[in-house]
Order: sequence, then structure tokens, then C-alpha cells
Amino acid sequence: MLGFAIIYAAQSVLVVPLNRHLAWMTEKALRLVGAHASSSGPAVTLSGFAVEIRSNCNAIYEVAFYVAAVWAYPASRRDRLIGTLVGAAVLYVVNLVRILTLLVVGVLQPSWFEATHLYVWQVLFLLVVATCWIGWVSRIRPVA
Repeated sequence: MLGFAIIYAAQSVLVVPLNRHLAWMTEKALRLVGAHASSSGPAVTLSGFAVEIRSNCNAIYEVAFYVAAVWAYPASRRDRLIGTLVGAAVLYVVNLVRILTLLVVGVLQPSWFEATHLYVWQVLFLLVVATCWIGWVSRIRPVA
């Protein structure tokens, strides 16, 4: 709970730069595949369709939830640290894929954007968080 309060309190120091970074990375990924994209601050535009990465779009709360689950499990500090780093990296990449697919949906099928954003990816992302944790737990030995 304290971690979530710290994240909330650190909006301007942690969250705002993260949102800008995600927009920038999304733009770079799109340009890498030849798409004409641009970013400005936390906003990304692809073919006239723009999204703004906000506090709930950056996966910071999902990563915090995953990290809390990892550190609540009876494992060695080394296993917890590895689980934290690997899981956070996986969730970061999946979040980039989420943003990219939402942009593509917005360009190709704008009427599907809201449902894809609010329902499909919410469920998928929570399944990825759970899968990361279960995958981590299945590879370590609990410590008493």
C-alpha cells in the first residue's frame, strides 16, 4: 500500500517522465517498421490518430502489483530481485505492445478503440501480470 502511495505522490518526478518515455518509445518502434508516427510529450500520433499516455496507461500500477506479489512470496532476496527485474521488463514490453496495438486499432477501426482499450487490454494485461507471477513462482523454491 505504501508503494502505491509513493507512486501517487511522485507523479511529476516518476510518472510524467515515464509517460513521455513510453510515447517516445512507441514512436521509435513505429518508425522502425516504417510507419509515419510522431510524439510530443505523452502523446503519440499515427496517421492522424493520437493517443495520450496517462497515469493508468503506463502500467506502473500493474508493475507495482506484480512486484508486491513477488516480494510477498517466501523466496530468497536474490530470487525476488530477479523476479522483480525480469517481470517488470516483461510488463514494460507488453505495455509497449499494448500501446502499439491500440494505435493500430485506432487508425484501422476507430469505433473499436474504446472497447479494446477499456476491456480487451485491461483483461489481457491482468492475465499477463498473473502469468508472470505464476511463471516466476513455478521456477523458484520457497524459503521458510
